[in-house]
Amino acid sequence: MPTRTERVVDYSVFLNGTDYLGTSTVTMPEITYLADTIKGGGISGEVEAPSPGQTGAMTLTLNWRTTEPSAAALLAPKVHALDLRASIQTFDPTKNEYKEVPFKVSVRARPLSMSLGNLEPAAAMDTANTFSVTYIKVLLDGKEVLEIDKYNYIHKVDGFDYLAVTKANLGL
Repeated sequence: MPTRTERVVDYSVFLNGTDYLGTSTVTMPEITYLADTIKGGGISGEVEAPSPGQTGAMTLTLNWRTTEPSAAALLAPKVHALDLRASIQTFDPTKNEYKEVPFKVSVRARPLSMSLGNLEPAAAMDTANTFSVTYIKVLLDGKEVLEIDKYNYIHKVDGFDYLAVTKANLGL
């Protein structure tokens, strides 16, 4: 019987691989392929045809309880290297044992906005930073499961680069 994933035990956010940024929740990027509607002779109706390796804009949001010094520093108009590191709880039903596996998301991101949030007695401020993501790499239990690098024509899913032929055809 396969191991079941259950939950994120905990996670941390780091800048440049070493600087702990504070307490935040993260809304990670959604990856959507650019698509076009195809219709014409030989097709019964319409087909949404995605373009492999070509993705829409990706955003990442860090939501802070209060305005952290890190939140203000991340507004600097430059590319920030952010690492999201988590421990994911799994359960092996054949052994009746819990196990934790590492999960890491690395992004290169440029600031788009910062919301200073709200001021209210005895409440979180809900400060937020939103970033444009141009690079993302996802490692699950030490295995690379996804890498997208928009400027370097890389779109790897489970180790296969779906833009390798395009890159070669363009002489890049």
